[in-house]
Amino acid sequence: MHLLAALLLLFLASGAEAFRICAFNAQRLTLSKMAREHVMDTLVRIVARCDVMVLQEVVDSSDGAIKLLLRELNRTHKTKVLGQYVYNDKDDLFAREPFVAQFALPSKVLPSLVLIPLHTTPKAVEKELGALYDVFLDVSQQWQSEEVILLGDFNADCASLSKKRLGELMLRTQPGFHWAIGDGEDTTVRASTHCAYDRIVLHGERCQQLLRVAAAFDFPKSFLLSELEALNISDHYPVEVELSTAAHTGQPLGPSPLLLLSLLLPLLPPQLGPVA
Repeated sequence: MHLLAALLLLFLASGAEAFRICAFNAQRLTLSKMAREHVMDTLVRIVARCDVMVLQEVVDSSDGAIKLLLRELNRTHKTKVLGQYVYNDKDDLFAREPFVAQFALPSKVLPSLVLIPLHTTPKAVEKELGALYDVFLDVSQQWQSEEVILLGDFNADCASLSKKRLGELMLRTQPGFHWAIGDGEDTTVRASTHCAYDRIVLHGERCQQLLRVAAAFDFPKSFLLSELEALNISDHYPVEVELSTAAHTGQPLGPSPLLLLSLLLPLLPPQLGPVA
Protein backbone atom coordinates (compact mmCIF):
# COMPACT_ATOMS: atom_id res chain seq x y z
CA MET A 1 0.00 0.00 0.00
CA HIS A 2 1.26 3.44 -0.85
CA LEU A 3 1.89 5.65 2.14
CA LEU A 4 1.85 9.40 2.57
CA ALA A 5 4.35 11.06 4.89
CA ALA A 6 5.14 14.60 5.94
CA LEU A 7 8.80 14.98 6.72
CA LEU A 8 10.86 17.41 8.70
CA LEU A 9 14.37 17.68 7.32
CA LEU A 10 16.57 19.64 9.69
CA PHE A 11 19.88 20.99 8.41
CA LEU A 12 20.71 23.83 10.78
CA ALA A 13 24.37 24.86 10.80
CA SER A 14 25.83 26.94 13.61
CA GLY A 15 27.45 30.33 13.15
CA ALA A 16 25.11 31.80 10.52
CA GLU A 17 23.67 35.29 10.92
CA ALA A 18 20.21 34.06 9.95
CA PHE A 19 18.39 30.79 9.45
CA ARG A 20 15.79 29.99 6.84
CA ILE A 21 12.75 27.81 7.60
CA CYS A 22 10.87 26.45 4.59
CA ALA A 23 7.87 24.30 3.69
CA PHE A 24 7.44 22.57 0.34
CA ASN A 25 4.71 20.32 -1.05
CA ALA A 26 6.84 18.24 -3.41
CA GLN A 27 3.75 16.76 -5.11
CA ARG A 28 3.81 12.97 -4.80
CA LEU A 29 7.52 12.52 -4.23
CA THR A 30 8.22 8.90 -5.10
CA LEU A 31 11.40 6.88 -5.48
CA SER A 32 10.91 6.74 -9.25
CA LYS A 33 10.44 10.51 -9.37
CA MET A 34 13.65 11.01 -7.39
CA ALA A 35 15.48 8.70 -9.80
CA ARG A 36 15.03 11.29 -12.57
CA GLU A 37 18.26 13.25 -12.58
CA HIS A 38 16.80 16.69 -13.30
CA VAL A 39 14.21 16.22 -10.54
CA MET A 40 16.86 15.19 -8.02
CA ASP A 41 19.18 18.06 -8.97
CA THR A 42 16.44 20.66 -8.64
CA LEU A 43 15.14 19.29 -5.34
CA VAL A 44 18.64 19.32 -3.89
CA ARG A 45 19.03 22.97 -4.92
CA ILE A 46 15.67 23.85 -3.36
CA VAL A 47 16.23 22.03 -0.07
CA ALA A 48 19.87 23.10 0.30
CA ARG A 49 18.78 26.76 0.47
CA CYS A 50 17.04 26.07 3.78
CA ASP A 51 18.24 25.38 7.30
CA VAL A 52 14.96 23.68 8.20
CA MET A 53 12.77 22.14 5.51
CA VAL A 54 9.28 20.73 6.01
CA LEU A 55 8.86 18.43 3.02
CA GLN A 56 5.31 17.27 2.35
CA GLU A 57 3.56 14.71 0.13
CA VAL A 58 6.32 12.13 0.20
CA VAL A 59 4.74 8.93 -1.16
CA ASP A 60 7.28 6.19 -0.52
CA SER A 61 6.86 3.29 1.92
CA SER A 62 10.51 2.27 1.49
CA ASP A 63 12.02 5.65 2.53
CA GLY A 64 14.32 5.23 -0.49
CA ALA A 65 13.42 8.63 -1.95
CA ILE A 66 14.46 10.45 1.21
CA LYS A 67 17.63 8.40 1.56
CA LEU A 68 18.60 9.46 -1.96
CA LEU A 69 17.90 13.09 -1.16
CA LEU A 70 19.88 12.98 2.07
CA ARG A 71 22.81 11.35 0.34
CA GLU A 72 22.91 14.12 -2.26
CA LEU A 73 22.58 16.91 0.29
CA ASN A 74 25.61 15.76 2.30
CA ARG A 75 25.36 18.56 4.87
CA THR A 76 27.69 18.95 7.89
CA HIS A 77 25.69 20.22 10.87
CA LYS A 78 22.29 19.74 12.39
CA THR A 79 19.99 21.21 14.96
CA LYS A 80 19.40 19.45 18.23
CA VAL A 81 15.88 18.07 18.53
CA LEU A 82 14.40 18.74 21.97
CA GLY A 83 11.13 16.86 21.54
CA GLN A 84 8.56 15.58 19.08
CA TYR A 85 5.15 13.96 19.01
CA VAL A 86 2.18 13.24 16.77
CA TYR A 87 -0.89 15.22 17.85
CA ASN A 88 -3.53 13.02 19.49
CA ASP A 89 -6.45 13.60 17.12
CA LYS A 90 -9.13 12.10 19.36
CA ASP A 91 -12.00 13.52 17.29
CA ASP A 92 -10.46 12.47 13.96
CA LEU A 93 -10.46 16.02 12.59
CA PHE A 94 -7.28 15.69 10.54
CA ALA A 95 -6.63 13.50 7.52
CA ARG A 96 -2.92 13.89 8.34
CA GLU A 97 -2.32 14.45 12.06
CA PRO A 98 0.28 17.19 12.68
CA PHE A 99 3.73 15.92 13.62
CA VAL A 100 5.12 18.49 16.05
CA ALA A 101 8.82 19.08 16.74
CA GLN A 102 10.74 21.37 19.07
CA PHE A 103 14.37 22.04 18.33
CA ALA A 104 17.32 24.17 19.41
CA LEU A 105 18.57 27.14 17.43
CA PRO A 106 22.01 28.80 17.50
CA SER A 107 20.58 31.94 19.04
CA LYS A 108 20.63 33.35 22.56
CA VAL A 109 17.57 35.42 21.76
CA LEU A 110 15.57 32.44 20.44
CA PRO A 111 17.22 29.28 21.78
CA SER A 112 14.32 26.99 20.88
CA LEU A 113 11.40 26.92 18.47
CA VAL A 114 8.41 24.65 17.82
CA LEU A 115 7.24 23.70 14.33
CA ILE A 116 3.68 22.54 13.67
CA PRO A 117 3.41 21.38 10.04
CA LEU A 118 0.05 20.70 8.42
CA HIS A 119 -1.05 19.58 4.97
CA THR A 120 -4.81 20.02 4.87
CA THR A 121 -7.31 18.08 2.81
CA PRO A 122 -8.82 20.48 0.22
CA LYS A 123 -12.39 19.43 1.04
CA ALA A 124 -11.92 19.98 4.79
CA VAL A 125 -9.67 23.05 4.94
CA GLU A 126 -11.84 25.13 7.27
CA LYS A 127 -12.34 22.27 9.72
CA GLU A 128 -8.66 21.34 9.82
CA LEU A 129 -7.38 24.91 10.13
CA GLY A 130 -9.88 25.45 12.92
CA ALA A 131 -8.52 22.38 14.68
CA LEU A 132 -4.96 23.60 14.12
CA TYR A 133 -5.59 26.24 16.76
CA ASP A 134 -6.29 23.43 19.23
CA VAL A 135 -2.97 21.84 18.26
CA PHE A 136 -1.27 25.14 19.05
CA LEU A 137 -2.94 25.22 22.48
CA ASP A 138 -1.89 21.61 23.11
CA VAL A 139 1.72 22.40 22.21
CA SER A 140 1.74 25.53 24.35
CA GLN A 141 0.49 23.54 27.33
CA GLN A 142 2.81 20.57 26.91
CA TRP A 143 6.02 22.51 26.28
CA GLN A 144 5.17 25.89 27.83
CA SER A 145 6.34 27.51 24.61
CA GLU A 146 4.94 30.60 22.90
CA GLU A 147 7.54 30.61 20.13
CA VAL A 148 5.80 28.54 17.46
CA ILE A 149 5.70 28.37 13.66
CA LEU A 150 2.73 26.72 11.92
CA LEU A 151 3.47 25.96 8.29
CA GLY A 152 2.75 23.87 5.23
CA ASP A 153 0.24 23.41 2.46
CA PHE A 154 -2.85 24.82 4.18
CA ASN A 155 -4.87 25.03 0.92
CA ALA A 156 -5.91 28.36 2.44
CA ASP A 157 -7.20 30.19 -0.64
CA CYS A 158 -9.18 30.11 -3.87
CA ALA A 159 -11.86 27.41 -4.16
CA SER A 160 -10.66 25.60 -1.04
CA LEU A 161 -11.29 28.48 1.39
CA SER A 162 -12.91 31.86 0.82
CA LYS A 163 -11.35 35.05 2.19
CA LYS A 164 -14.39 35.49 4.46
CA ARG A 165 -14.06 32.03 5.99
CA LEU A 166 -10.31 32.48 6.30
CA GLY A 167 -10.81 35.68 8.25
CA GLU A 168 -13.08 33.92 10.75
CA LEU A 169 -10.51 31.31 11.79
CA MET A 170 -9.18 31.40 15.36
CA LEU A 171 -5.69 31.60 13.90
CA ARG A 172 -6.76 34.92 12.36
CA THR A 173 -8.97 36.37 15.08
CA GLN A 174 -6.88 35.52 18.14
CA PRO A 175 -4.00 37.89 19.01
CA GLY A 176 -0.37 36.91 18.63
CA PHE A 177 -0.45 35.19 15.21
CA HIS A 178 1.34 36.71 12.22
CA TRP A 179 0.59 35.23 8.79
CA ALA A 180 4.00 35.80 7.24
CA ILE A 181 2.93 34.47 3.83
CA GLY A 182 0.11 36.88 3.03
CA ASP A 183 -3.22 36.36 1.29
CA GLY A 184 -1.98 38.00 -1.91
CA GLU A 185 1.00 35.67 -2.36
CA ASP A 186 0.97 33.14 -5.21
CA THR A 187 2.40 29.79 -4.11
CA THR A 188 1.44 27.86 -7.25
CA VAL A 189 3.65 27.11 -10.24
CA ARG A 190 0.97 27.16 -12.94
CA ALA A 191 0.54 30.51 -14.67
CA SER A 192 -3.21 29.84 -14.79
CA THR A 193 -3.55 29.90 -10.98
CA HIS A 194 -2.87 32.57 -8.36
CA CYS A 195 -3.52 31.09 -4.93
CA ALA A 196 -1.90 31.40 -1.51
CA TYR A 197 -2.27 27.74 -0.63
CA ASP A 198 1.01 27.38 1.26
CA ARG A 199 1.46 29.43 4.42
CA ILE A 200 3.79 30.16 7.33
CA VAL A 201 2.28 31.56 10.53
CA LEU A 202 4.46 32.88 13.35
CA HIS A 203 3.48 33.09 17.00
CA GLY A 204 5.60 34.58 19.75
CA GLU A 205 7.11 38.00 20.27
CA ARG A 206 10.73 36.94 19.91
CA CYS A 207 10.04 34.85 16.83
CA GLN A 208 8.27 37.73 15.12
CA GLN A 209 10.91 40.28 16.10
CA LEU A 210 13.59 38.17 14.41
CA LEU A 211 11.67 37.85 11.13
CA ARG A 212 13.69 39.20 8.20
CA VAL A 213 12.06 37.81 5.08
CA ALA A 214 8.91 35.84 4.22
CA ALA A 215 8.18 34.77 0.65
CA ALA A 216 7.36 32.04 -1.83
CA PHE A 217 10.48 30.83 -3.63
CA ASP A 218 9.95 31.01 -7.40
CA PHE A 219 12.29 28.15 -8.25
CA PRO A 220 11.38 28.05 -11.97
CA LYS A 221 12.51 31.66 -12.35
CA SER A 222 15.62 31.19 -10.21
CA PHE A 223 16.66 27.98 -11.96
CA LEU A 224 15.55 29.07 -15.47
CA LEU A 225 12.96 26.30 -15.84
CA SER A 226 9.97 26.30 -18.13
CA GLU A 227 6.57 25.76 -16.54
CA LEU A 228 6.52 22.20 -17.85
CA GLU A 229 9.99 21.51 -16.43
CA ALA A 230 8.99 23.03 -13.10
CA LEU A 231 5.80 20.95 -12.93
CA ASN A 232 7.98 17.84 -13.09
CA ILE A 233 9.21 18.95 -9.66
CA SER A 234 5.97 20.25 -8.14
CA ASP A 235 2.95 22.44 -8.79
CA HIS A 236 3.75 24.35 -5.58
CA TYR A 237 6.43 26.90 -4.76
CA PRO A 238 8.26 26.39 -1.47
CA VAL A 239 7.43 29.03 1.13
CA GLU A 240 10.02 30.29 3.57
CA VAL A 241 10.84 32.66 6.38
CA GLU A 242 14.27 33.89 7.33
CA LEU A 243 14.92 34.66 11.00
CA SER A 244 17.89 36.56 12.35
CA THR A 245 19.91 34.64 14.92
CA ALA A 246 20.85 37.96 16.58
CA ALA A 247 23.33 36.17 18.84
CA HIS A 248 25.23 32.90 18.54
CA THR A 249 25.81 30.07 20.96
CA GLY A 250 29.17 29.37 19.36
CA GLN A 251 28.66 25.64 19.89
CA PRO A 252 28.35 23.21 16.95
CA LEU A 253 25.23 21.12 17.15
CA GLY A 254 26.60 17.92 15.67
CA PRO A 255 26.72 16.08 12.33
CA SER A 256 23.84 16.00 9.86
CA PRO A 257 21.43 15.47 8.31
CA LEU A 258 18.68 14.62 10.75
CA LEU A 259 15.39 13.29 9.45
CA LEU A 260 12.16 13.14 11.43
CA LEU A 261 9.46 10.98 9.87
CA SER A 262 5.88 11.74 10.77
CA LEU A 263 2.96 9.38 11.07
CA LEU A 264 2.43 7.46 7.85
CA LEU A 265 -1.10 7.70 6.52
CA PRO A 266 -2.99 6.18 3.56
CA LEU A 267 -2.66 8.18 0.37
CA LEU A 268 -5.63 10.47 -0.22
CA PRO A 269 -7.72 9.86 -3.34
CA PRO A 270 -6.51 11.50 -6.58
CA GLN A 271 -9.80 13.34 -7.16
CA LEU A 272 -8.68 16.01 -4.68
CA GLY A 273 -7.15 17.92 -7.59
CA PRO A 274 -3.80 18.78 -9.11
CA VAL A 275 -2.84 21.24 -6.38
CA ALA A 276 -3.52 19.94 -2.88
